Amino acid sequence: MIDLVWNFPLFAEQGAEWQGYLRRAVEELAVEDARLLRPSFRGGDAGLRVRAAKWLGVAPERAWMVCGGHHGTLVSLLVAGLGGKTIAVEEITYTAMLEQAQMLGIKLVACAFDGEGMKPEALRAACEREKVSGVFLMPTVHNPLGIVAGLERRLAIVEVAREFDLIVIEDDAYGFMEPDAAANYAVLAPERTFYVRGLSKNYAPQTRTGFVVCPERFVGEMENVIRNTTTGTSLVHNAAAVRLIEDGTLERVIAEKLVEGAGRNALGREILGDAVGVGARCAWHLWVSLPERLTATEAQRICLERGVMVSGAAGFTAPGVEVPRALRIGMGGEVERSRVEEGLGIVAAVIGS
Repeated sequence: MIDLVWNFPLFAEQGAEWQGYLRRAVEELAVEDARLLRPSFRGGDAGLRVRAAKWLGVAPERAWMVCGGHHGTLVSLLVAGLGGKTIAVEEITYTAMLEQAQMLGIKLVACAFDGEGMKPEALRAACEREKVSGVFLMPTVHNPLGIVAGLERRLAIVEVAREFDLIVIEDDAYGFMEPDAAANYAVLAPERTFYVRGLSKNYAPQTRTGFVVCPERFVGEMENVIRNTTTGTSLVHNAAAVRLIEDGTLERVIAEKLVEGAGRNALGREILGDAVGVGARCAWHLWVSLPERLTATEAQRICLERGVMVSGAAGFTAPGVEVPRALRIGMGGEVERSRVEEGLGIVAAVIGS
């Protein structure tokens, strides 16, 4: 079975590389210091947070380490007190936000989008219709759409957010795939933005390390939420992750993933043709439109019967929105590009492109 669902870009040699970082982190533990066995929120990760903050370019008190991007988003929602409230999202948005909103009793209001993501006028209209408390955005290489918002678009969203006092949750999981993107919302509107960034996509999911940059007014709540959702994070994993950031390994791996991503993206566009939507040229996922004769569910089923797993649009569609005839093609589920090429050919045959 060819996997075109998962989108964790990986190289075969990363397993041994990460094992080496973990081994070194374990060996450097001061085993005689029992404090290292206590939960990280008791201060054991203070030094790591300082180092992480330097990488993120923010003050240490605003930088927090979490258990990956999903945990970071959940922490942000809880710290901001958005449970049970209303959040604006694009009509097509990330699956985890749909799921976390359901968990927390959050009402999602769907906003129209274009090739740069959420339309500011759609966000303003939603805020004028009802009480909206926050907005979830993936401005740099959106998942699943792959699109990137320009600076003018981001500034327009910030204007609406300030006008209606919205909390911004920014998921930057795929931002590394567009290194020349405009400034993120944590820079443009630091007083209201929770910026979430992990290492699952730019390095590997098993790092189990993510980062949240929170607005100053919410700093006092972060420790409590992290404590009550995870009892802290893994010092060993975080130490290994910070080291690979500082020694240049992450930067090297990202550079390699940009090259490979551009190759896979171009391959997908060549094989699937005009069915592929606009998006970053180095993105490891594509949003693919289907012909009128095929629903997303039917296309997903036929692809599976022919040996290829793909993601149908239903899992990315906000409540109240008609599920589009579309698939997300993830090109990180297979380490070998040849397997991706084979799978793309099968998808092309199914949709007739």
